[in-house]
Amino acid sequence: MNPARASWFGPAALGLLCLAMFGDVLLAPGGRVFGLESTDMAYQFLQWRDFGFAELARGNLALWNPHIYGGAPFFGGMQSALLYPPNWLYLVLPVEVAANWTIALDIWLLGAFMFWWASRRGLHPFAAFVSAALLMFCAPHFLRVASGHATNLAAMAWVPLIFLCIDEWLRTQRAGWCLLGMLAVAMQVFAGHPQYLYYTGLVAGAYALLRLAESGVGRPRAAAGLASIYAGGALLAAVQLLAGFEATSETVRDVPLPFDLAASFGFPPENLLTFLAPGFFGDAPRVSYWGRWLPWEASGFIGVGGLMLAVYGVAGTRPDGRRAMLAATGISVLLATSPDTPLFRVLYEWLPFFDKFRASGKFIFFTAVFLTLFAGFGLDRLLREARLPRRALIGAAAMVFALCAGAAMVRLIDWHPIVALSLASGQTYMHPSRYLDTAFIQGAAAAASNGLLLSALIVVALAALALWGRVERRAVFVVGALAVAELFIFARLHRPTFNSENDRVALVRVLLAKHPGDYRILNAAHPNSAMVTGAYDGWGYDPSVTRRYAELMQWTQGEDVSIASQHMTFHDFHRLHSMLRLKYRIEESAGVARITPTKVAPMKHLELIGGYRVRTGRDSILAALGEPDFDPLKEVILEREPHPAPVAAPARGRAVVTRQGTDFLEIDADVSAPSLLLVTDAWTPAWRALALPGSAAERYELMPANYALRAVPLGAGRHRLRLQYAPTSFRLGAAVSLLAWLAWLAAGVMLWQRTRNLRHA
Repeated sequence: MNPARASWFGPAALGLLCLAMFGDVLLAPGGRVFGLESTDMAYQFLQWRDFGFAELARGNLALWNPHIYGGAPFFGGMQSALLYPPNWLYLVLPVEVAANWTIALDIWLLGAFMFWWASRRGLHPFAAFVSAALLMFCAPHFLRVASGHATNLAAMAWVPLIFLCIDEWLRTQRAGWCLLGMLAVAMQVFAGHPQYLYYTGLVAGAYALLRLAESGVGRPRAAAGLASIYAGGALLAAVQLLAGFEATSETVRDVPLPFDLAASFGFPPENLLTFLAPGFFGDAPRVSYWGRWLPWEASGFIGVGGLMLAVYGVAGTRPDGRRAMLAATGISVLLATSPDTPLFRVLYEWLPFFDKFRASGKFIFFTAVFLTLFAGFGLDRLLREARLPRRALIGAAAMVFALCAGAAMVRLIDWHPIVALSLASGQTYMHPSRYLDTAFIQGAAAAASNGLLLSALIVVALAALALWGRVERRAVFVVGALAVAELFIFARLHRPTFNSENDRVALVRVLLAKHPGDYRILNAAHPNSAMVTGAYDGWGYDPSVTRRYAELMQWTQGEDVSIASQHMTFHDFHRLHSMLRLKYRIEESAGVARITPTKVAPMKHLELIGGYRVRTGRDSILAALGEPDFDPLKEVILEREPHPAPVAAPARGRAVVTRQGTDFLEIDADVSAPSLLLVTDAWTPAWRALALPGSAAERYELMPANYALRAVPLGAGRHRLRLQYAPTSFRLGAAVSLLAWLAWLAAGVMLWQRTRNLRHA
């Protein structure tokens, strides 16, 4: 195949594969959405995209989300992903349709970039295609569809392009590759998953340093180019990064996770068996997953054919950077399994930002990236060589024997103690009763044994096809096709859909219609649905909750405030939930929803209050709030003296919201005596109070009140003011990004012109 034809062969063929995988839903009417109904697509991303892009379509880039957590950062929460280009489909398509197409597009992008990387490394176009298809449909990547991890899929798509740019810069020293690498890093930032951005940086950094160590000349220039990829990408995405850093400083993300939580969702070492048998510990379509953690964090399956080709590629080829590739593969496995080793404690305590994330099992994706590339090298070798080495056949025979022996052993031994080990770990999500169900355990053992036998059959088939390739070269293409077909079938079996129409959303709409007003609900089962119903929820489903608000809510439930996070169980109403405007709680039991009113009537959005106390420090403030004589309608707990100070008075006047949006409130207040204007919304330092024309004061001070809310001291008179969420980081980041994009475009044009002139010369 000539180079021109090869350049479009791979992306086009991968596009057809995506259509074969997703076309029945992409092209069909209705509200079906890819993913499980109990995961993030249903509980988070549909609502986020509906809210964020509906606002963007109206010309408003929402920095603040008033619908959950009493208000929380939105754009700076990163997962809003408003600037990620594929997500702009939400501006023109219904939310459900856009969700499906963006998933398919991100998966295709991953494959296209992988094909390009493999092709630039000299692989035969068909070998590059197989490598890309294996990565698209491998378990560490594709199972994110079932889990509804839209931002994960988006961030993963750009990983091969980053590695391609590292390789090509080191090989050619052409600045264009650094510019393209900057673009890839910026897109990964905009994709909205900080953890994959961070993990990619760690693995790419290790790989780049190893490649750099292999190079013999020009290391300072080469190192500068490598550094520019991430530095330039950060500048291009500064508007998102700086807003993200400031929002993080305001939310629970800023606090290191407790060690046990950070160590959760690692890749269990025993799950290395999933590289050969994906259902060894159960899988969703047939036998419930009974292993540790969840399958999308704990499966490494790249296909038996893919693994065989990868082993053949590792053993029989010597591509540039081979040692760096092998080392990066080993590093990613080590990092993925680190929670089960002493290494994790070292990383947790010494590696910056490592303690901010859980689920180090995500590193296994990078293992899959390098293994599928090695699989491409293995297939390329089969395509180019006329013989199959005897040691390869011996290795295949040994693998078949080991798999059959393993299958027999599973059948012979008692499977109860093995299943019990998973339950004893405390790291399982299947109902404990299933671990005691003899019928289930027998079914799990049979599934594990059959999985090993199926893998053995696939090895036999691949070896036979490779032998046939000695006399009929086209048989090698069947080897690659079989490897792709195996993973395609696996992926298709793990591609669930759900109906986006939710009965609980309809219930909230009915509630709001019957009881209009400016109050909050506590819908613990579906809190993010407030973004599509127009409700205001006292809780949410995202780590964007402000730290003070989370700690206050944790305190109302009698829990340790030092470990407050987005994960909370609400036992009962607290009397101070009234100052959060909570009016109803929606609970589910046995599939039936029940609406319960609060015990104390909710306060208004704006309250004028004449009493206050000053306390400093979280514990002191919460203690003051907990005193029996504290009445939120009569006094406010402040952290410094207000100016002007409120005074006792029989009447205080009135305050009303005259206009509001996602990021602002405009307020008119007629105040008869100096008072505190209490705003029953979440506070962060980025909120400002500005005087509007005709106001009695030229400036206002916005301060934290009752630990997590907002207050503005007002003197007597007529006040017109605007409360606005205005993070400095957003304005600064926007200016930096604008200049960076102009510089990037100018550099790109200059390089293009220089290249064109050299060609003409």
